[in-house]
Amino acid sequence: SSDGGFILCGKSIDSEGGLDGFLLKIGPSLPSGTVYLEEEGAQSYSWAQTFGSPGTWEVANSVTTTQDAVFVAGMETTNGVGHRSLRKYDLVSGGLLWATTFASSTQGMDSAFESIQSTADGGVIIAGYSNAEPGSAEGFKSFGNPIGGTANIMYFAAELLENSDAPSGPSWEQSYSGIGSIRSIRPVIEGGYVFTASQTEELYVTTRINAQGEEAWRTPLSDHGEATDLAVLSIDGISTGVAVVGHKTENEGIDGSVTSMDMDGTIQWSQLYGNPIGGINEFFGLDAGNPKLIYDECWGIQSNNQGGAVIACGTGIEGCDEYGIGSAIRSECNSDPRTTWRSLLIEFDSAGSEIWHRTDSYYFDSEEDAAATASEHVIRTEAGNYASVMDQDFGIGLLVLDVAP
Repeated sequence: SSDGGFILCGKSIDSEGGLDGFLLKIGPSLPSGTVYLEEEGAQSYSWAQTFGSPGTWEVANSVTTTQDAVFVAGMETTNGVGHRSLRKYDLVSGGLLWATTFASSTQGMDSAFESIQSTADGGVIIAGYSNAEPGSAEGFKSFGNPIGGTANIMYFAAELLENSDAPSGPSWEQSYSGIGSIRSIRPVIEGGYVFTASQTEELYVTTRINAQGEEAWRTPLSDHGEATDLAVLSIDGISTGVAVVGHKTENEGIDGSVTSMDMDGTIQWSQLYGNPIGGINEFFGLDAGNPKLIYDECWGIQSNNQGGAVIACGTGIEGCDEYGIGSAIRSECNSDPRTTWRSLLIEFDSAGSEIWHRTDSYYFDSEEDAAATASEHVIRTEAGNYASVMDQDFGIGLLVLDVAP
């Protein structure tokens, strides 16, 4: 955020088994070292908010900030139907300023926002889907990985956002035939936007649009696997290309997948990542392991402003019980410490060559074994360092790295 803090958002289970949206501000005075915030412990965050009704589904999928406000995009349900949700909070106090929803054009059909970004002119661009079958959103990764519906984008100019009342509609709205939910949208430095979206369960596309949402090109990602996020690559503030991150099945396991293209949508290279060696404590001295067993699932990407990017992943092993009792591969699977997932960050250059990677785990003071964790989002701050938003098996986590990892 503009004051140096961090805003995390997501979903939590409510008292009746439904989902509530939440957002949490950490900083601008940040903790040092390793801190565990217990439910009844002293607060080490600035403020927290939740929204939703017991037993219903409400989630915060994506968040962005302006100079003095926080905008949260997601989904809220009314009478069992999901609607695109936009909420505005005060950056300092966390107080709700206004909230609004937008229904699908077809009555009774689901819609949701999955990605929101601030724009250079003080507005916000929000992407997701509309006119989807009710209940089509899964429960993982934001509000899930929906395939159906129609890709949809709304743009809200600064004057609409600054009013004391919620806007009745966007400055402009566009839908895109032939593709479903938009996973991520990013502004292009020189103008317009790029986004990645699902076409089918096996095929994703990347699309560039102009400042009014009109499509310039659409590139199928035929050998990529699932697409989860994208970044506009740049060097010294000039756009050089677009990189899409995700993961695909490879040798029975799963590897992180990146597809890089130029600003005209022509694919330049594709690369797989994962199976990191080494680590600390119980992971010390590990080799690359058995690729049939290891899952490297990548969810976030951020440009490093040097032509490359950093990707955020989880790496680990699961499903050992699927192998036959007494088999060598089952024994190998059960004895590998990677059955506890770790966060994995990887930086690569403009050609896709790895610059560094690091794995991270959370250790409680009283325990020797790591808690399971995976990174789902990576942030590059104005200072040039990185922050990783993590899914912990006991909650959520934020890892802030030094400028030189």
